[in-house]
Amino acid sequence: MIKFYLIVALLFLVPKLGFSQDLMDYTTVKTNSGEVTIPGNWTQLNTLRKSGQTYLENDEGIIIAVAENQKKTYPFYKANQSDIENLKAFYKWDSDFRKKSNFQTQKIKESADSEFIIWKYKDKLDNVFLIGSSENNFLSLLIYTNHWTQSEKIQFLENLYQLNK
Repeated sequence: MIKFYLIVALLFLVPKLGFSQDLMDYTTVKTNSGEVTIPGNWTQLNTLRKSGQTYLENDEGIIIAVAENQKKTYPFYKANQSDIENLKAFYKWDSDFRKKSNFQTQKIKESADSEFIIWKYKDKLDNVFLIGSSENNFLSLLIYTNHWTQSEKIQFLENLYQLNK
């Protein structure tokens, strides 16, 4: 009788397990402080040694970059400040660098609860960044494309951040 119940249980569980699997492909990138998982198939283009930023491209020609580094490695980081205060310092530090190169920058969104800031600078295309806090690390995500609207870029970055936070 136990075998009968086991067979019946398996008949109900196997189809549910088969259909509940995540069928999405993911790309994993090794960073200075761990790994970043990205939904979809992405080809690695290059990694900048100093920043640890890795650039990738998908088959639609969309370019993204990811970096994850320890907070303490940044010159503006202060251990006694909150994550959002350190993210504001990160934004100022990075956007000031872009401004020195005559790029216009703009803060798009800030979330103290989710611990991220989204901003952009204008080059040939808009470079939209999300910088966020992930335990002892800063996570820096970039999307560079004219194939998506700004809203689509922001949604992609927020989803990518939540996946890797």
